[in-house]
Amino acid sequence: MSIDETLLNKLSEIDSVSGDEKAISLSLKSEYEGYADDIVYDNLGSIFAVKKSKQANAPRVMIVGHMDEAGFILKGINENGTIKALALGNIEATSLLGAAVRLKTRNEQIFFGTLIAFDKSGAVLDKSNEVLVDFGFENKAEVLENDLTFGDRIAFANQNRVSSNGKRIYSKNWDGRYAPLMGIEVLRAVQDQEFDFDLYVGCTVQEQVGFRGVQTATNLVKPDLGIIVDTDKAFDYQNDLKEKNGELGKGVLINFYDTTVLPNRLLLRTLKNICSKHNLPYQYYYSMEGSDAAWINKLRVGTPTLFVNVPIRNMNTPSSIMDIRDYDAAKEALLLLLETLTAEKIQEFKEENR
Repeated sequence: MSIDETLLNKLSEIDSVSGDEKAISLSLKSEYEGYADDIVYDNLGSIFAVKKSKQANAPRVMIVGHMDEAGFILKGINENGTIKALALGNIEATSLLGAAVRLKTRNEQIFFGTLIAFDKSGAVLDKSNEVLVDFGFENKAEVLENDLTFGDRIAFANQNRVSSNGKRIYSKNWDGRYAPLMGIEVLRAVQDQEFDFDLYVGCTVQEQVGFRGVQTATNLVKPDLGIIVDTDKAFDYQNDLKEKNGELGKGVLINFYDTTVLPNRLLLRTLKNICSKHNLPYQYYYSMEGSDAAWINKLRVGTPTLFVNVPIRNMNTPSSIMDIRDYDAAKEALLLLLETLTAEKIQEFKEENR
């Protein structure tokens, strides 16, 4: 397997529901330290490894994605010992009945439980975005004795699995682990390379609840070029499809549109040409959702942006699916793009729309 499976499993076992990303941040810090000249943070918790150029006043290239995952936040304790929690992120309601979850308290104690229906129809997520969780407690007093409290995060508890043909990985939180994994592997690959730009590789917080961390992170880094590494929904198998959009196993996504950003056209052509030249599979994609890219693109005086994304089935469910061949294509394309970048090229991207 081309992916570092040990690293992936390590990252995936760390829960990072929005607003509680410190544990994954500490893990990233320990990985970044071997490859970075510096490590910087914003005040919400976003983290970046910095690889400095030897050139004075070098431009800044930002490779970034989010490290938070969809989950739940404790909002109430019922007399019968069940827990009321609010969903954080656009979780697919139809995937929730019987889903395994876990909660880590402030004193590091872990409780495993499951989501249960709130009515006889089997519905799990109600109109107020609330769910019921059964951690095995018999009454409210037992919950309080175990130090569960308002604001505790609840994450999906499923483990990673690899398909029998070795081509796909099932994970509870691909949407929040693609960027951390990709970032570390990119830093490893370029550790002996010299660039004439400062390279910032890292992850943001609180994407699932409104693209919050990317705003403060962009103001921290002040990039001249933004490269977003994220996941998009795969529409390649549903019975009611009018067209396929994001097919597993067909390569990196050349994402030319989402509802919050129009990526730089010269960057799109550059990515396509790299893939064509090096026989890397790629596919065009458009998204009807927003992304972190919007804030990198429009904060300060504006920054040319590019997605290097992959398609995911079952996004924001207890078991999402990624094809390893798509990941490999995205990583190779990103590394080749970095090799071609110069200060002059970055300036060309900035002048594309003038």
